[in-house]
Amino acid sequence: MRLRSCAVNAFIVAYASAVVAWSIPVPAQPGLVRALDRWLAPAMLASGLWQSWDMFAPDPLAADVSVEAEVRLADGSRTTWEFPRMETLGYVERYRRERFRKWRERVRLDAYAPVWPDTARFVARRVSRPEAPARSVELRRRWTLIPAPVGPWLPARLSRPVFAYQATFFRYTVRPEDLR
Repeated sequence: MRLRSCAVNAFIVAYASAVVAWSIPVPAQPGLVRALDRWLAPAMLASGLWQSWDMFAPDPLAADVSVEAEVRLADGSRTTWEFPRMETLGYVERYRRERFRKWRERVRLDAYAPVWPDTARFVARRVSRPEAPARSVELRRRWTLIPAPVGPWLPARLSRPVFAYQATFFRYTVRPEDLR
């Protein structure tokens, strides 16, 4: 029992240390922390146990980003599936689906290209119907730049954004086994 307790405590200390090292904003990282991050990256990303608190500083994202998938179905029709946007959901649903926000923010980046085929298969399964299975999926990035804030505070609920830019970043041909 003592060995198990020590192992659990060692994991907690190691995980907390890894999260602290991982969360230090890149420009503020000393060389040792940067080296530790490179060493930790595979395990942190693969496990999904990472945290990132650097979203507010020193350089927050100055764009409203979205990802959508256009799916061509076997009957020739097309449908668009938009990755969930937290601002369009109620509080309970937002809490349940918060991981989608990070997925949407990250999957659009070229650094995450290894997950694009799985993402396309996921979308294909979501929109396929028995009478019209998915045949192809195109993943698209959409974004608009956010101007620096000026004037009075914005209303709490903004209208849907109009995306100024769009680019297809991945095309996938759906195989029958992908839909199972």
